[in-house]
Amino acid sequence: MNETTNQMSLLDAIGFSAPGETQKSKKDPSQTKKKPLKKSQAKKEDAPQSGAPDKRDTGEVRPGGQPPEGAATGTSPQEAVRGTAPHSANASAPPEPLHLDDFLCFALYSANHAMHGVYKDLLKEIGLTYPQFLAMTVLWEKNNVPVGTITSKLQLDTNTLTPLLKRLEAMGLLTRTRNSKDERQVILKLTRKGRELRKKTERFSSCVFTASGLTTDEIMDLQAKIMKLRDNLRKSDQS
Repeated sequence: MNETTNQMSLLDAIGFSAPGETQKSKKDPSQTKKKPLKKSQAKKEDAPQSGAPDKRDTGEVRPGGQPPEGAATGTSPQEAVRGTAPHSANASAPPEPLHLDDFLCFALYSANHAMHGVYKDLLKEIGLTYPQFLAMTVLWEKNNVPVGTITSKLQLDTNTLTPLLKRLEAMGLLTRTRNSKDERQVILKLTRKGRELRKKTERFSSCVFTASGLTTDEIMDLQAKIMKLRDNLRKSDQS
């Protein structure tokens, strides 16, 4: 017992502890307290890892009210440059192209074509074409007139009208004579056959009226509007 005591005293003297006491002196790892980190280390741990987006920065507004780069704005850079952003209040859609039936000129053209169809059957009875019928109508209104009168009325040039008048002369419906006072002027005059031909056309108006399906007032109103349109277009073309 004394030896043991002496050995323990000797170990204490040279700085060693007994085996049992050494185990007791070891601290429990769970009870070990962590040392507080320095400020520089704390900032590094709080900073996001490189390459990983920080969710807290989404929707961040920069000074001046501009959103950060890459933030969702609903408009791609390409659309913003081209001005083709969808649902843009300032973007105006281009006008849709007109369909054929929307053209006024086609409405007039097709109506005129249909009118020719009605007259074609009627003119077969008297052996005239529609332009020939119009020329004869001018002479029925006023006979013994220069060629210029028909040219002005029908809005036709002389080169177009001359072959037509020659044909009517060959049919015995009119005569063409030089003006004795001015040989440059050709006078047109109906023959007896030409005057009598008018009686065969008296029913044409009623046939066209029936085919139109319009009332008298509607026809008069339509004719007035078409003639006004014609005159306006002529003025526009001359200006």
